[in-house]
Amino acid sequence: MEEVIFKKIYEIFNKEKGEIFLVGGSVRDMLMGKKLNDLDFATSFLPQKTKEILNKNKIKNFPVGLDFGTVGAVIDGKEIHITTYRKKETYHSRNRKPTVEFGNSLEEDLKRRDFTINALAISPEGKIIDLYNGSKNLSEKLICTPSNPDESFEDDPLRILRAFRFQSQLGFKIENSTYKAIERNAFRIMYISEERIQAEMNKLLLGDFVIKALTDMMDATVLNFFIPELYPLKNLHQESDHHHKDVWIHTLKVIENTPKEEILRWAALLHDIAKPYVKKEEKEEIHFYRHEELGSKMAYCILSRLKFPKIWREDISFLILKHMRANLYIKEWTDSAIRRFIREIGNRTDKVLTLSRSDITSYRKEKVKEKIKLLDELGERINALNSVKELKCPISGNDIMKNFNLPPGPMIGKIKDSVMQEMIEGRLPPDADKDVYFKFASKLLENIKK
Repeated sequence: MEEVIFKKIYEIFNKEKGEIFLVGGSVRDMLMGKKLNDLDFATSFLPQKTKEILNKNKIKNFPVGLDFGTVGAVIDGKEIHITTYRKKETYHSRNRKPTVEFGNSLEEDLKRRDFTINALAISPEGKIIDLYNGSKNLSEKLICTPSNPDESFEDDPLRILRAFRFQSQLGFKIENSTYKAIERNAFRIMYISEERIQAEMNKLLLGDFVIKALTDMMDATVLNFFIPELYPLKNLHQESDHHHKDVWIHTLKVIENTPKEEILRWAALLHDIAKPYVKKEEKEEIHFYRHEELGSKMAYCILSRLKFPKIWREDISFLILKHMRANLYIKEWTDSAIRRFIREIGNRTDKVLTLSRSDITSYRKEKVKEKIKLLDELGERINALNSVKELKCPISGNDIMKNFNLPPGPMIGKIKDSVMQEMIEGRLPPDADKDVYFKFASKLLENIKK
C-alpha cells in the first residue's frame, strides 16, 4: 500500500514542479524493517499551495498545524502528513508556542531535524538521502543531533524529551556530547507546553527500555523541571540498614513490573511520591505512615499541572490511594471483608491488584512468591464474590423519608449505608421486598432514639 501512496504523491507534486520527499521517522522505521504507522513528507510548497494541489486532485485533506506548515491527507484510507521545508523553530520564554521559519531546501529541513536517525529522506526515485550519517548512527544505535546540540535544544527543547522517548522505545544510547548538552539545557523544558510534555511522557512510559530512559533523565536532572517531586526519591532508603533499594530504584522496578498501560505506568511512577514527606524513624525502623493518602493528592496535582484529563487524574490518584490496600490481605479475611474490599475498590479492582503485584519488589524471592500467592488468592475470592459490585441500595432516600416521615438530612444517608452494609455482610438479601428493608431501618431508628 505504501508504494502506491508514494507513487501517487510523487507524481502529483512532480506535475506541479515541486519537490517532495518521504522524511524522518518514516524513513528510519523503513530502514529498521518496521511497519510504517506514519507517513511524513516534506515539500518545497507552502501549506496553502499543498492544500490547493490536494484539492485539485480530489484528495481529502485537513489542517494539522498550518502555522507549523503541516497539512494532513488521506489516500487509500492511509493518513499522511505533508510539511513545508522548515529552517528553524524558536521558543520564547514567555510563549510556549514555537514560531516556525520555513526553509527553501531539503538540506535546510534535514539539518533542523531533532536527531540524525530522523534526518533521512527518500527521493521520488527511491534514493536515500543521508547528509548527517543517520544510517550509520542507526546501525550503531546512537541518538545524536545533526547540528550543534546546544543550538538544537535551544531551537526546540521538546527534543530533550524526544531523545529519552526514542531511548525508551528503541533502546539506543544517547551520544555523549548530546547527553552533556541535555544536562546544560534541561531548564528549557519549562518553555514547552504541558500538553507536549504529557504526550512525550505517555509514549516514553510504554517503551521496552523505559528504565534506562528514566534513569538517564533523573541523572541529567531533566525530571526536575516538570516533576520535581520525583527527585527526593533518589537515595531515600526504605529500611534503616540501607540494604534495601532506595525509593527511586524501587519505583523503577515497579514500573518494569507493570503492564504497558498508560494509567498503570503513571500510577507506578507516582505511587510512592509522598514518602520523602512522611518519613519517620522509630526504634531504628523507618516508616512512611499514610504516604498513599498524601501521594494520591500529590499525584492529582502533578497530573493537573500536566493537563491530564479529569478521568485520568481520578483513576491514577485512586490507584495510588489504594495501592497498599490489597497487600494487607491475609487468609483469615472473611467473605464479608472481601465484599467490603470489592465495594471499596469498585470497578478498578483489576488495576489495583495489578499495581499491588507490581509493588512487590523484595530481593528475597520466597517473600515475593508468598505475597504474589496471597494476591492471587485474593483475586480468586473476589471473582467468586464479584456480584457484590452490582449491589445497589433497594430503597431510595424518598422511600425512607415517605415511610418514616423524615425530613431530608444525614439520617437518610446513614440508613441507606446501614442497609448496604447488611447486604454486603450477607445478613440482608439483595432481592427481598421493600418491607424487609423498612423493618431493618425501623429497628435502626429505634436504637438511635434510645
